[in-house]
Amino acid sequence: MNASLARKQILTADVARVAPAVPEPAPHVYRPAWRGIVALCDVAALAGAFLVAVAVVRHVSGERPSMGACLVAALVLLLALAARGLHEKTYAIVRRDEIYYALAVTILTGIGLVAGFCLVGTSLPTRLAVALGVVLCGAAIGTVRYLVRRIVGEARLFVEPRIVSVASESEAERRLADPSTDNLPTHVVIAESIAGGRLNELARAAARRGIVLAVALEGCAPALAVRGLCLGGSTVLEVGVPSVDARWARAVKRTFDLVVASCALVLVAPILAVAALAIWLESGGPVLYRQPRVGRDGATFSILKLRSMRSDAESASGAVWAVDGDTRVTRVGRVLRRTSIDELPQLVNVLRGEMSVVGPRPERPVFVERFSQEHPQYRQRHLVAPGLTACSHLYMPRTMRSDIVGERLDYDLFYIRNWSLAMDVALILKTAAEVAFHKAA
Repeated sequence: MNASLARKQILTADVARVAPAVPEPAPHVYRPAWRGIVALCDVAALAGAFLVAVAVVRHVSGERPSMGACLVAALVLLLALAARGLHEKTYAIVRRDEIYYALAVTILTGIGLVAGFCLVGTSLPTRLAVALGVVLCGAAIGTVRYLVRRIVGEARLFVEPRIVSVASESEAERRLADPSTDNLPTHVVIAESIAGGRLNELARAAARRGIVLAVALEGCAPALAVRGLCLGGSTVLEVGVPSVDARWARAVKRTFDLVVASCALVLVAPILAVAALAIWLESGGPVLYRQPRVGRDGATFSILKLRSMRSDAESASGAVWAVDGDTRVTRVGRVLRRTSIDELPQLVNVLRGEMSVVGPRPERPVFVERFSQEHPQYRQRHLVAPGLTACSHLYMPRTMRSDIVGERLDYDLFYIRNWSLAMDVALILKTAAEVAFHKAA
């Protein structure tokens, strides 16, 4: 089966079998009264962070960094936050994630800033102050936003869902084109049947305004990614445009994957060598474990892992999930799984183009077939390359259970619909923190 045909099958789910789904994680939209306050908090955090950075660099080097350059850097960072719409909404699912997302945006912007200041020939203290200020800004903005969410409360800070039903696509178009932001709906539900191409246009218009577009089950002929959604006690189909599926996004993501995987593989090579030796000394070979998994567009590939179980772990039982306290796991394997070192060989899968650094975790064909029957939207995970780490992997238990497949799917769809390079960096930072504190095992 060619990739385009597989892609068409993924994007045209059998809507008759779509059941009400658990609401997926979604961006939190700030109430209008709080948007200016959030922006002012960011300005204060930026100013404080750069003042500290200038003071530290001046104390260490004895030279005064350029305040003009630091002011330019602060303004660029503020514009980057605004361009991502982060004064209107936040993609941080839980409060502490605000720090990861703020760091991600400032680090990505800061790389360009430091490179630019190097090109124009600014002094070393100035470049150091900008670099330090960028990191401090991310930490400061994230911390302030965390505190605002904790002190104010999410019910007062974020808007409640506002659902508007319309009878036709022309009425939906008028709603989506309305320049007014007063009483802007969070969801627009269309009752009539709409052709796929027209639905595509409306979905993109809705996405630009941060509105969820949905169509009634009986009136849908979907040509885009869809999922079951409960609104006001009724089941409808949410229609979305996978942001990670655009051609430019795929090119950016692939470049990012190659850079991150190449650098990471060099850094972790000594760890892999020690782990491989420990596996061989405890239970002999093979050291690597290969297993078929389903990737982008439904293509099957062999995932690489350091072996953490006995070599005959599934010889009698067949394909089964690992469970907490699994007796098949070796002593060395318990350490590898606890620290996620067993997953590091998948960096090779990333370099091959079979996987991405961030994306839905790949599953075995037998389970994909089963879950696709139970959850018709499940194959939408294959619109993107599977990842070494995943949104669902970070918010749900690592050990798989059939009763949480739907919830894991919600997190994967959240990632696919809202992808950005900043989101990838934020999830990588969150993964590093989870592994460091042994929460990802």
